[in-house]
Amino acid sequence: MHDHEIVKEYYDKEPLREWNRLEGFRFEFEITKIMIERLHKPGNFLDIGGGPGRYSIWLAQSGKDVTLVDLSDGNVEFAKEKAKEMGLDIFCYQANAMDLSKLPLGQYDNILLMGPLYHLSSEKDREKCVLEAKKYLKPGGLLFASFISTTGGLNYYLDECPYEMPNELEQALYDAMLQDKSWSGIAFTQATFIEKDEIFPFFERLGFEKVTMFGQEGITSPRLTYLEEGSEEVRKYYLDLSLRFCEREKYFVYSSHIMYVGKCKDSNRDY
Repeated sequence: MHDHEIVKEYYDKEPLREWNRLEGFRFEFEITKIMIERLHKPGNFLDIGGGPGRYSIWLAQSGKDVTLVDLSDGNVEFAKEKAKEMGLDIFCYQANAMDLSKLPLGQYDNILLMGPLYHLSSEKDREKCVLEAKKYLKPGGLLFASFISTTGGLNYYLDECPYEMPNELEQALYDAMLQDKSWSGIAFTQATFIEKDEIFPFFERLGFEKVTMFGQEGITSPRLTYLEEGSEEVRKYYLDLSLRFCEREKYFVYSSHIMYVGKCKDSNRDY
């Protein structure tokens, strides 16, 4: 099976699982929302790989014009139903992020690419995905693109199940970390864990000017389960602390997700 077929099958089965992953207070969700609110351009949003609609619904609730696209039919239908329940007007479409040509899309001031780059094994496919998104981004518009960090798997074990032994594939991820390399393989599904030093040059050669990069969990990933279940006072303390450190590259190892925010320097019509 191709990467996208494996991933589609995974998300089609249980869209509620991905919805619940960001249910309640989640450092990844809270920090990312704050950074998007702080950095976004006034105007509309295209949420590519928007899953069951967590970010699209939050944006629509804030009065933003939002269009969601996802590979999974299950996620798209879930997002439609959630939007309907909440009385929100969100356009939702099913498509592969590497080819959006059949969709009735326009031009957007902000594009979220939070999901597709988690799952594409080859750099060529990741490039294709970003350039496809760029076709719909206005010159000067912002791309918010997320990756799973190479330390994401290790952070998961440290937080969720520190007494379990990683399997052979996860040992291969650790071997890649020792070589400062990205790694792709079967984890929770087909996944790519990115080496942070590859992110900036990747986007630079695709015509983006870096605005910032940040760790989406701040410094909390190795203790997420405990912190997110803590009191409001504890959560606020670590949220504020994480926001202070989240853009400091040397602390990215404490985040399981890294977001690149880049400004589109050209229209990409000739790619």
